[in-house]
Amino acid sequence: MTAIISDDPTLTPRGGPERGQTVDAIRREMVLLRARVRSLAEQRAAAEADRFTQELRVVTGDAVQEMNTACENRAVLARVHHRLARQVNADLRLARGDDEASVDAQWRALLLARLEASLDLPPVPARGASSSIAPVELTLGAARALRTFERQREMVRSRFRALKGRLQTELADLSLEMAGETAARLCLRYGRQGQEWLWWRLSRIVDQFVAVSKPASLPAHLELLATRSVLSGLEEHRES
Repeated sequence: MTAIISDDPTLTPRGGPERGQTVDAIRREMVLLRARVRSLAEQRAAAEADRFTQELRVVTGDAVQEMNTACENRAVLARVHHRLARQVNADLRLARGDDEASVDAQWRALLLARLEASLDLPPVPARGASSSIAPVELTLGAARALRTFERQREMVRSRFRALKGRLQTELADLSLEMAGETAARLCLRYGRQGQEWLWWRLSRIVDQFVAVSKPASLPAHLELLATRSVLSGLEEHRES
């Protein structure tokens, strides 16, 4: 979680130690919100990733079985495996872990490993297949197997897109809900200091957090969304 710098002199109130303690309490409330959002996002993402991994294993097993059935013999299946192995290692080196292209590369690597196991082949070298290898002549069975591969590949990508979209929407809604609760709690607890005073202090804390934040993951994006949304919730209380 990105740290909030705590020694900004503009955040130091001139109303004595009581208001100083209030500003510290507001800052702690925001830190707690960010921690809750990040923890929720990480837990949900990990649980969904585990379920998706189990689903991929089933899909991969079905694809290997269907490809094996489509090929005329093991030699043809071995040539199909060799054809598919050419690009996988290069794509895996570019994988970032949670985007569609990375999931696609990881699934293809999993499928190749299952094909290797079914054919009792040695693993593909990490450096990848040589580009000087001559193109493999395809049989009718090999063509059917490759069509099966492409169909299953697109299904995996489609399921991942649906999962990611659903997870982002669900977590964004929950993050906004927690931000609204935080805004209401701040108004109830510190509104006696003056709504404008509370708004200005909170704005400074949020601005400082935004300035040092570099969200590169879903939890970080949601953390930033929730922090900014507290101001929206506070604005609603100011207008009501």
